[in-house]
Amino acid sequence: MSTFTFLRLAGVSAARCSGSSSFLAQRLGASAPLTSAVVQRKNLSLTPAKTGRTYGPQEESEKVDDIHHWVNERYVAAALIPIIPTALIYPHPVLDTLLIGAMVLHTHWRLSGVVQDYIHGPVLFKIGRLLVMALSICTFGSMCYFNYSDIGFARFIRLVYSQL
Repeated sequence: MSTFTFLRLAGVSAARCSGSSSFLAQRLGASAPLTSAVVQRKNLSLTPAKTGRTYGPQEESEKVDDIHHWVNERYVAAALIPIIPTALIYPHPVLDTLLIGAMVLHTHWRLSGVVQDYIHGPVLFKIGRLLVMALSICTFGSMCYFNYSDIGFARFIRLVYSQL
């Protein structure tokens, strides 16, 4: 931007600027009124919405529980690797129940982690946990019912993939 644009924003007319260069020097030398007219200063203060630590366990007992929970999640995830092909190769109600139990447990733990990490507030957090628990119970119950009253989960998966 040119000097005249800044001065025009500051309220100085072009007739006053064309007269003498000392006026320009005075006007440019006094930068406080010029900048205050162009740039409005706003004081911005950032304060945290929540003081203190917002992630991780607070006490040593919670740390130990979280570590054991994480290890159990890894065991179930590693157990799914041989369970899935075994149940698909040898369909049996026991293997189907083992497969759906491990899958529902693994999914329940992951959805609980999503609720814990992304849903805030005391009421919404409790509602989210209850919804995850209800979803997991209904899923496991309906899958067990499907296993014992119909063809079973593994045979259903084989049927779907053979028809594609």
